[in-house]
Amino acid sequence: MDESTYPLCRHTKTNGRRCQSPALTDSAFCYHHQKARRSRRTALGSGPGLSTGVLHPLRNSRTLLQAASMVLSGIATGQIHPKKAGKMLAALRVASAELRRTSKKSRS
Repeated sequence: MDESTYPLCRHTKTNGRRCQSPALTDSAFCYHHQKARRSRRTALGSGPGLSTGVLHPLRNSRTLLQAASMVLSGIATGQIHPKKAGKMLAALRVASAELRRTSKKSRS
């Protein structure tokens, strides 16, 4: 068969090959992968984190690293606009500096 006359699904499988199913009208993905992407987005929004706007308290260096990881993940997945992420990372830097300052005080 020559070049397809219809658009193919843009999903890339775990083995590196592209899905060869026809894409839905007005979509870059086939029915199966479009549905999977919708359910994955719903699953991402099911717990505390970026999607709910609920972040755990920043109590120690571990929670600061988790928050930074969530921000970076949000940038990578397109959930957070880079400008907003920059402000969030700046706030995390301030929290990190404050954590260092208070931990030095408590050691003295």
